[in-house]
Amino acid sequence: MDFEELLALIEIRKYVVNSVALPAIDRKTVNELNGILLLLDNKIIGLLTGPAFKDYIGYKNVQEAKENAARITNIYSGIKGRK
Repeated sequence: MDFEELLALIEIRKYVVNSVALPAIDRKTVNELNGILLLLDNKIIGLLTGPAFKDYIGYKNVQEAKENAARITNIYSGIKGRK
C-alpha cells in the first residue's frame, strides 16, 4: 500500500476544497476545481476500498469489529432484565 500517494491525494483534496471557497477565484476555475474534487474523491475512495488497503487494515475482521463496537456502545447491555 502506497501511503505516500494516499496522503498526498488527501492533502491535494484539502487544498482544492479550500480554493473553491475563495471569492477571488473565477467561476470557470471553480467549476474545474469542483470536477477535480469529484475525481480526487473517486481516486481516494478507490484506494481505501481496494484490496491492498483492506488487507493492510485487516478488513476481513470488520464484522467482528462492528459487533464489538455495538457491544461497547449499547448502554443497556450491562443492565439485567432490560430489552
